[in-house]
Amino acid sequence: METECTAEKASPLCGFVALLLTLGTTSLMNGSLFPQFDAIFMFARDISVTFSAATLLGLGLAAYRAPRLLRERAIVAVAVACLVGGGALLALGLGFSAPAPLVAGASLAAIGRSVATISVALYLARLEMHATAVIIAAAYTVQLAASPASSLLPPWVGTALFLAFPLAAIALTARGARLYFAVAHDRPSPSDIAVTRPASFLAPFSALFVCLFLFQVAFGFALRFGEVAGTPRMSFLSAIPLALVALYVICSRRRFPADGLVQLSALAVMAGFLLATQPLLAADSGAADVALLNAGNGLFIMAAQMALITIAARNPLGAITTVAWGNGVSALGSLTGAAAGMLANGAAASVPALRVAIPAALLLVFAAYVTIGLKRFTFAGAIDGIDPVLVGTTTAGKGTDAGAEAVPGAGTGSVPVPMPAARTPEEAFASRCAAIAEEFSLTPREAEVFAMLARGRDRAYIEEALVVSRNTVKAHVKHVYAKLGIHSHQELLDLVEG
Repeated sequence: METECTAEKASPLCGFVALLLTLGTTSLMNGSLFPQFDAIFMFARDISVTFSAATLLGLGLAAYRAPRLLRERAIVAVAVACLVGGGALLALGLGFSAPAPLVAGASLAAIGRSVATISVALYLARLEMHATAVIIAAAYTVQLAASPASSLLPPWVGTALFLAFPLAAIALTARGARLYFAVAHDRPSPSDIAVTRPASFLAPFSALFVCLFLFQVAFGFALRFGEVAGTPRMSFLSAIPLALVALYVICSRRRFPADGLVQLSALAVMAGFLLATQPLLAADSGAADVALLNAGNGLFIMAAQMALITIAARNPLGAITTVAWGNGVSALGSLTGAAAGMLANGAAASVPALRVAIPAALLLVFAAYVTIGLKRFTFAGAIDGIDPVLVGTTTAGKGTDAGAEAVPGAGTGSVPVPMPAARTPEEAFASRCAAIAEEFSLTPREAEVFAMLARGRDRAYIEEALVVSRNTVKAHVKHVYAKLGIHSHQELLDLVEG
């Protein structure tokens, strides 16, 4: 029997429950599962996170280079098998204190959990953006408030829920997320499209991804720094700022205040690092430093996830890459921060002065990046700077190249993608292109590339027509954009039509 959550149309309630399940999995992992690893093989947790990051980055790279290889049903089947098989190995490793099955089980579970994360994000990208904003704000608030309770659960309960939650999230969202795999499967890869339309896709080392990495370094540090018996220090007070944001988002129809949240989160993270440099305050059972670090991370990750999902909705062809790469970079940042936290813990036991030095150094690096590295970066700019690719979808979730095309995930149903106006006769069109080429001093070869771009030709066509390499096409496109003073394919079309 088909329910609201298993139907093709995305449901806000289903999206909220699924996101809460994936976030709950993270809380259970850090508060209940990972502390059990330390008595057996403490590095199992780091290996697990590494597998999660590798899975996310691998799927993101595959979606960018060769989306035809990604079969949604096969990916879901592998994820379910990894969670079930990983659960059995985890039970064996924990029950018999055996490192090998423990590491194998944790790694397999990490793969399945990563697929659940992508599935939920793609599902949320299909919703109206205000509904998505409310879901993200509410879910992250609930997660942060409830996280301290994860360490109070009996170990076997925490482990069972850790495995069950991502399975349930996949069951709720897999069918709705299938749209993005179908859209990308029969079209050129994003890496090819990006050659002629660079503004349509986020660069692998864009400011957004660097932000994700550095803020997650702070979160990873907060998890491990000063932990007690392998359990992170947590405080429900971390959820108060997020609750205020959630209340604002629910009551307001304005655009999600992503940039404001980033500024607030930066202040909270720097305040947390500052408190961590004060031994008396850092040792306080109230864990004020960790509360601030967690609150700062929560505020930022709310803004970052909203940005990733909005970008995915604007460009369905790059949706899988965007959410997978963004979450993969986050996992790497968390792993790096956790390593720094472990170093700080070890240093505090032997050289107390280093307990202050490490947070102080991280504070300096973080403050330098926020004040210098983010000087010209805004989340709103990152979102608005994405030039939508002309993609259409049908109710069955399959791509179409019909004239009237739309992108799911914004407004009440869909938002029309900017389309070029009807073409003039070929002679007039060629004359217009030649005039622009002469006006902006394009070389003969650049003029040829410009005319092909104006006709909507892709990288493969230009490469074959001019008998040149991929890198040569990329260089010509870059020169054309620079000479014309434009940044997107839509601006090029507007120039020709103008």
